[in-house]
Amino acid sequence: MHDTNVAIIGAGIGGVYLAAELGVLGCRLRLHDIDDARLAEIRSHGGIEVEGRGFAAIEQVTTEPAAAVEGADVIVIVTGGNAQATVARSIAPLLRDGQVILLIQGNTGGSLVVRRALDASDCRAAVDIAEIDNYPYSCWRLAPARIRPIVTKRWLQIAAFPGRRIGPVFARLSPLFPQAVAAPTILSTGFTNANAMLHVANCVANAGKIDRGEAYKFYAEGVTPSVARLYSAINAERVAVAAALGASVPNLEDWFEQTYGVRGAGLSETCQLLTTNSDGPYQATGTPSAWTHKYIAEDVPVGLMPMSALGKAAAVPTPAIDAVILLAQTLAGRDFAGDARTLNRMGLAGMDAAQIQATLRDGFR
Repeated sequence: MHDTNVAIIGAGIGGVYLAAELGVLGCRLRLHDIDDARLAEIRSHGGIEVEGRGFAAIEQVTTEPAAAVEGADVIVIVTGGNAQATVARSIAPLLRDGQVILLIQGNTGGSLVVRRALDASDCRAAVDIAEIDNYPYSCWRLAPARIRPIVTKRWLQIAAFPGRRIGPVFARLSPLFPQAVAAPTILSTGFTNANAMLHVANCVANAGKIDRGEAYKFYAEGVTPSVARLYSAINAERVAVAAALGASVPNLEDWFEQTYGVRGAGLSETCQLLTTNSDGPYQATGTPSAWTHKYIAEDVPVGLMPMSALGKAAAVPTPAIDAVILLAQTLAGRDFAGDARTLNRMGLAGMDAAQIQATLRDGFR
């Protein structure tokens, strides 16, 4: 049993799955969302039923940030990348020394924009900021307050910003995520951003199906051999940019094997197995029904675009990533520049590769 007091900000699918798992683990939970409709049935139920695992009790289910954040040991932001800075600004006055803010997931550069949002809000509390490279669990949501676990990912990275804080931060977070490993800096987590690699290219390649509202098996049917070649192209650029910045990150094939223990003859076959296996984590993955879906509206501006920007800073070309960004914006009929994590918004403008590495290790000066 872990008597850690955890505040979960965001009661979407990711937040509900997290509450279920940490509640069964024994954490004392508060769940917050600005939309009370997401909370009503969980509140009336007193928590979440977890098939085969028990009941995850939640002490506070609230739309009030203070009720969730005050006294929490760990504050987990599970809102999606586009809202992370907004959440940071809203909780900045409530933070107290010794708390840990954890982003699930950090997308690419999440800890940087959260740190800058806290600084801009004149937050003086000595808090740590950390991020995980991916959502830890895959589940079926059977009802608002009932889930069925599918799989717990086997390999997750936790990084802190600045990286030199990873020792004490990982000591506090690893009991909550026993499958996690410590990463040296958020370069490792930010460039092991599988969502940016897997979601956008799939949507672009299956644009006709999305426009027609066709429900297709996102990975098993959406990742044909040609789409897999596109995956490989953008993946190679991601790995190259990370390497130029001093981080070693797995390619998609290795990541699938490390995380799920699945590896087919190629990416297309691997994606089919991840969907069709009885414990396949992607069997529950839904199909985007519009170009406003987070697979585009989130994974372009806070995934692919900061990877491209960091590539330019490291003098590594990213033509395939840039092409997917352009196509996604064209198909969505929207310019994501206003939401993008630029070097300036991440606090890295004007830095070369060595300066970026030093900043991520030591923090802003």
